[in-house]
Amino acid sequence: MNCYYHPDRASVAQCVVCGKNLCSECNIIKEGQSYCRECLGVGEAHVDMGKILLPALGCGVLGAVLSIIPVVQMANIVCCLWIIVAGGLAVYVMKRFYNIVGKISISKAVLTGGLTGLVAGLIMAVFLIVVRGAVAPILEEMVTQPEFQEVLREFAMTEEEFTDLVMKIAVAMYLVLFPLFGALGGIISNELTK
Repeated sequence: MNCYYHPDRASVAQCVVCGKNLCSECNIIKEGQSYCRECLGVGEAHVDMGKILLPALGCGVLGAVLSIIPVVQMANIVCCLWIIVAGGLAVYVMKRFYNIVGKISISKAVLTGGLTGLVAGLIMAVFLIVVRGAVAPILEEMVTQPEFQEVLREFAMTEEEFTDLVMKIAVAMYLVLFPLFGALGGIISNELTK
């Protein structure tokens, strides 16, 4: 037997109310019984903003911490992996914490993941500003090399101006890229979890 909604997929259960055959994606188990979305009245679950904030804040902090820890942060080289994971985790935690069955709207998944990325980006930006004193000597050492001095002369920049520019670019990247990758994680999690 094949799924009523997806004829190309084998059914794994039957709705106890209407008797439709259901595949693993369509099967919703509630209190040990199988139901289809129509019989449970489940389409896209409605989510209030209040339900988004706590998981987004918590997972955003987690994503920022994982992005700061020295060896662990290397995973962010792969398309901001920790931020994608944090955005996805925020959607998953929200669904489990508030017992949301099924998918939420794509806009709410993007908002949840994006807010998670924004929180992580803000924390990372503040962290970078706080540790600027430790980062500046590394940049200044790089700038003192003869090849780099020539480039600075071509652009008419001082070492301090270059250091400021690098810091501003890094902060801007955190505040733009982290929300985008967090939103991507939210979308992926929403599609993978029921």
